[in-house]
Amino acid sequence: MRKFVDKAKQSLTSHSPVPQTQIPTQPIGPPSAPTPLDTLRYRSHHGTNLGSIFVLEKWLFPSMFEPNARGDSELDAVTASIAAHGVDATRQRWEQHWASALSDGDVDFLANTAHITSIRLPIGYFTLGPSFTAGTPFSGSPSQIYVSAWSAVIQLCERLHKAGISVLLDLHAVPGGANDQDYGGTSSKKAELWGKRKNLEASKKCLLFIAEEVASERVKGCLGIQFCNEASWDARERGMYAWYEDVVSAIGNIDRSIPLYVSDAWDLGSALRWMGGINRVQNVCNPVGVDTHKYYTFTDSDKAQSPQQIIGRVGNELADAQGASGDVLGKGAMQVVVGEWSCVMDGQTWAKSNGADKDELVRQFGSEQAQKWRQRGGGAFFWTAKMQWMDGGEWGLFEMVKKGALVPPSNFTVSFEDVRQRAESARQQKEERKTQAVGGHVGYWDRTAPGGKFEHWRFEQGWEMGFSDALAFYEMRACEAMDGARSGADTIGALDLWVLKRLRESGQQGGFAWEWEHGFREGVRGFEESAHVG
Repeated sequence: MRKFVDKAKQSLTSHSPVPQTQIPTQPIGPPSAPTPLDTLRYRSHHGTNLGSIFVLEKWLFPSMFEPNARGDSELDAVTASIAAHGVDATRQRWEQHWASALSDGDVDFLANTAHITSIRLPIGYFTLGPSFTAGTPFSGSPSQIYVSAWSAVIQLCERLHKAGISVLLDLHAVPGGANDQDYGGTSSKKAELWGKRKNLEASKKCLLFIAEEVASERVKGCLGIQFCNEASWDARERGMYAWYEDVVSAIGNIDRSIPLYVSDAWDLGSALRWMGGINRVQNVCNPVGVDTHKYYTFTDSDKAQSPQQIIGRVGNELADAQGASGDVLGKGAMQVVVGEWSCVMDGQTWAKSNGADKDELVRQFGSEQAQKWRQRGGGAFFWTAKMQWMDGGEWGLFEMVKKGALVPPSNFTVSFEDVRQRAESARQQKEERKTQAVGGHVGYWDRTAPGGKFEHWRFEQGWEMGFSDALAFYEMRACEAMDGARSGADTIGALDLWVLKRLRESGQQGGFAWEWEHGFREGVRGFEESAHVG
């Protein structure tokens, strides 16, 4: 509320016209109702990664590596296999690995036991096919292993879409490497994407291809495209944001509706400031979110703490993201997702548990994180779903679900009958709640700024749309508009990005557009209260 109070004071004291923008001053007809694809993209993501399928990591699938493999990366695995068994046998082995990534039983578990809504799928530039490997370490014989890799991605996305699960396509391995780690595709120990024009252009080419495939609907249920994974610390000083902006602009020429995600390069504050500049209502471009990762097991400071101390830290996480969001007109849309997290703590940490029950502490740790990532972001993706050594311990989604450490929000488990009853109850309460909300808004400003000029009709229009959109998201599954869903209801998770979309579509501008945004957010809240959304 404070953000909108400040906005109102600025409107009252400013007599200068609002700068002209590239957004039409009036919408072309009323904005359309949310679609099933909108829901897949903007709902709260209770997700998981599916790592080491299309970009191998030795610790997750050691059997894919020959004993004499020189390192732990995808390239090390594929070159050692070609040397030992030849191209054809290696291709068949890799194709079997991709095809067996998720069994029908796995998909059913994810959708109906874990209640996973979304999968972050790491892929490499080599996954797109041999033509994308020219001039890279994967050119030549290694490239021939990936002739059908992109088809395998398409098939997997279609299977997941039929189960009601959307996919974030994460270009995890880019030409040159976004970081110096083996999970970037090679063991070069170099982050040569940044500052290397050849690699930047090659990576851009990959992302444009993916965008074209998504826009053409060859890829089903894509919630967004991620440019790279875990950009190195110094990427900001090596042209990272300029490259992000170049790719955002280029993808916008293909399809401006696709949400795009970028790595924060381990500096969420800087990423938020950049995101606030690009996600302005007047900027005609795709919506952009920031991916940040949260682990508590790698640093010396983590290892020096007890499990109880680490669990206690979670409550303060993402405070900067929460503080920055909630005012799209004033600050731009600020949307964060936690692209990777786990329930893992180091052995040195567990040695300081004072004999407390480990399983209970793991449950607390998982529950605290999942709740916080939902509250302060657009959702999160656990690392990871599958590994050779299932069920995976505190790294494994399946095991954490079975042990009660990864519990979905309550609205994901309600029956469709209950969803319909709650939606109908909300409809019956709508007019009364709207009257109260509008009356409260008008009364507040009559007391705060008597005689001031306002456009309160904007608040009412915003409230109407916010309530209606939240209702549409909530009952989309129960209306059988989404494939595969058997129960549950969704909420608007990427709220800042959704508000940005609706502001652009509605043509809201001028000094009092803030009343519309405030009304929209109050309408969303009004629906969730009336439907008792947990």
